[in-house]
Amino acid sequence: MPVETKTNPKYTYTPFPQSTTVHPLRPYYIPTDTSHYYTLSHGTSNTNLEDKTGTDRKLGAIEESSNPAKELASFAFLKFFSTAFVEPFDVAKTLLQVQYLPNEDVVQVPPEGGVVESEDELSDDEAEIFSRRSNSSISPEAHRNRSSDNQGYLVNTNVYDESTRPIYMLPPLEKGVLNTLTLLTKHKTEGYKSLWKGQFTNWVYEMSHLFLQPTIEGVLNDTFDLYDDTIPLVYLDHVGPNIATLVASHVIAGVLLSPLELVKTRLIVQTSSPLHKKYAGPWDCLYKIISEEGFSSLYWSHNLLPSIVYHAVSPLLECVIPLIIDRVFHISPADSPILYGLARLGLHTLQLLITLPLETVRKRLQCQIRSRTPGKRFETIVQTRQAPYVGMIDCLYRIILEEGISQQYLPNQNRRRQRSWFDNYGIGSLYGGFEMHFTSNLLMFFFTAINGVEDDFEDI
Repeated sequence: MPVETKTNPKYTYTPFPQSTTVHPLRPYYIPTDTSHYYTLSHGTSNTNLEDKTGTDRKLGAIEESSNPAKELASFAFLKFFSTAFVEPFDVAKTLLQVQYLPNEDVVQVPPEGGVVESEDELSDDEAEIFSRRSNSSISPEAHRNRSSDNQGYLVNTNVYDESTRPIYMLPPLEKGVLNTLTLLTKHKTEGYKSLWKGQFTNWVYEMSHLFLQPTIEGVLNDTFDLYDDTIPLVYLDHVGPNIATLVASHVIAGVLLSPLELVKTRLIVQTSSPLHKKYAGPWDCLYKIISEEGFSSLYWSHNLLPSIVYHAVSPLLECVIPLIIDRVFHISPADSPILYGLARLGLHTLQLLITLPLETVRKRLQCQIRSRTPGKRFETIVQTRQAPYVGMIDCLYRIILEEGISQQYLPNQNRRRQRSWFDNYGIGSLYGGFEMHFTSNLLMFFFTAINGVEDDFEDI
């Protein structure tokens, strides 16, 4: 009887070796059938598999590295459009803050239409004022006797007198932000494009500040071994050190980025007339500031102290408001949303009363050019003070005294409106754009109150 011989089949792939021993700690383990798993034999080339694996790894690395870049690009894109949305209001507020509207004691102000009341209807003080206007702006002799430069432009201009006001200059802005926007769009040399002057510079500043300030704050917190800066101050027992690092980071970032704010203010305030415009853009403005005023003017100048004070007071008030509501007033947004909103509205209004004068003084000082080698004249769209301010205190003092009496006249009447005690001092000139900020705070209060009431109804 012939003996059958078994021949092993020839496989291209060799199966995994089977283990016949039983593990002492796993005696009841049944291994799975691995006959269908194969490994490559020595004669098979694996170049294609290695190439595919390397390609997958490279694609994964590219995808992981591109995600933060995409997020950053999306955030920058949204930030650009958000700054473009608020830029017209910022332009109007800046013009209201930097314009110089002197009273009758500083400049002669003609009444509307060139008609004045009879001396019998005027008080003694008013009669004395008008008696000194023998050469008033409406007199033809005064027009002929006015001095002009070598190009024929009038030297002594009066913003209240349309006949001597430069063609590129706006009339006095005395009716708020919306009226300023209307005058800008209807002006011959401005138009709708002027609503976005300085928008790119503002976007660069906002993006740089968003990265620079948290980085500096984190470094300071790590240096002094403080809590993480992402923890709200309300939940900390000792908030003093964290407030100190927060304010210090804002001051350092604000001073480092202050040249961008200087460029932005000058681009907004300058006229858009091609014949009188000094700066062609942000980079040209920065170049001319360095060449005419020196590199030290970007930091070590009359703008340094206002920048430090403004960037220290603003974040300090902003971070103290929640602490006052929680630890002084003992108001919770979950328990009393309306009362919490009222407290926020009142404290934010107080914050405006403190920060707006600082911002006004700072922007007026930014419009001053102190150079021994001045270039082209800096022509502004609103009247600014020709005599420079000495500093912050002098600027506040001059605004209050020189811009005290309101120059508004009663509509369709040729007499001035009745003065009040508020008109005797230029307090209103320190709060340009206050109505806009207060309106936004009021809308935020209503939004917070409505959300709180809706949450209360959902809990019932």
